[in-house]
Amino acid sequence: MPPVMQRVLDVAIAIALTAAVVFVIVAGNNLLMPRGGVAAGFKHWYAFIARPEILSMMILTAVVTFAYVFWQQRRRPRM
Repeated sequence: MPPVMQRVLDVAIAIALTAAVVFVIVAGNNLLMPRGGVAAGFKHWYAFIARPEILSMMILTAVVTFAYVFWQQRRRPRM
């Protein structure tokens, strides 16, 4: 797999993991509410994740993090 494709895959995995963590938090919160439940938690999570500013912040955070890690690895001397 080309290195660029590997970086894109890494970013996609980071975005999916972030969405999964948010789902666990929102669904867990809705389970504790009187009229909550998994279905209500999923509905609230999907409404939150589908917002463009949330998606763009998740993508931006993943890209910047991977770019910084890649940049730091290139600056270190090889042993």
